[in-house]
Amino acid sequence: MQETQVSKIRAATPDDVFDILILAKEFSKEAPSSHKWNKEKTEQFILSALQNTNMTIFVIDVGGEIEGALVGLLSELYMSHTVQATELAWFVSKDYRGKPASIRLMKAFEKWAKESGADQVGMGDIEGISSLENLYNRLGYERAETVYLKAVSYTHLTLPTTP
Repeated sequence: MQETQVSKIRAATPDDVFDILILAKEFSKEAPSSHKWNKEKTEQFILSALQNTNMTIFVIDVGGEIEGALVGLLSELYMSHTVQATELAWFVSKDYRGKPASIRLMKAFEKWAKESGADQVGMGDIEGISSLENLYNRLGYERAETVYLKAVSYTHLTLPTTP
């Protein structure tokens, strides 16, 4: 579907969970192996984000079809009182990438961050999909860190959850 219909950016609701799961699954097909798909885990994450007052999910809604979603978390950095809104997931269907709606999705997140008291916004750029560096630079972002991953052998532990 091309961006010819009117798209609106809005806060996600529980009715959007299925569509967000589809976006996440499609994204995982393009992402590196570090972003393996697990339906139950992803669904739990989305439902938790909808309930957490320090998290948000915005969606691109095109006539009732969800074409993108951005999940964000508001928290203090570990070494200071700097409050950062961090993008945890940003899924946009291929037809809407690089289009105005995908930028408006990001702008809605930035607005939420500012209204929630954030000092800064952190956005990710996953290797192997497409570089977002030029976009981020154009929108005023600066590279702050790079993450390197290494697979290790481990016994899978279940981390405690907080109520």
